[in-house]
Amino acid sequence: MVLINENKFGSKAQSINDVAERLTAINWYEKAGVTEKEAEETFHRFMQALQVNKYDIQWVSKEQVPDAISKLTFDNSELWEVLRELPNQLKKDIEAEGQVSLLEKAVDTVPQAVFHAAFEKAFQTFDEEKTVSFLVGHAMYIAVLACTAELAGRTELFASLLELLESGHVPLGPEGNTIYLL
Repeated sequence: MVLINENKFGSKAQSINDVAERLTAINWYEKAGVTEKEAEETFHRFMQALQVNKYDIQWVSKEQVPDAISKLTFDNSELWEVLRELPNQLKKDIEAEGQVSLLEKAVDTVPQAVFHAAFEKAFQTFDEEKTVSFLVGHAMYIAVLACTAELAGRTELFASLLELLESGHVPLGPEGNTIYLL
């Protein structure tokens, strides 16, 4: 999949196209409601990469997703403290590399490509409109963060999260330091 012209933007565009291809190939929410130890371990690696140590995981079933989404709050969340600052930190690295125009192109194109894949699967898996909207927006946000980290040369930050998504699971978000995992 080529979303960004590699001739125009260079080799970094290829790495963004690779991330976009991975994100659009995901069978989103495939294992929604299935608890897997391996997925938990993958999530732990993601949190380690972000250097977040204070959290608990709570698995949710498909039926619990709307309620879990309604409880999400960033108050007293160590994960949110890291994620809130991360885009600006990564953007500084991207600016230093002179890749701001590529970042802008990635932000314009990759979330749109992810939207279609995530929407189709969310719509098939969940019937509540608010849940589908949240999940699709969430997938698009993850796409932006993954591409931004890729451009900043910090691929390791989201490598485990991409693995988790590819395994059919997704972290919904925090309620304080409890992370809901689907």
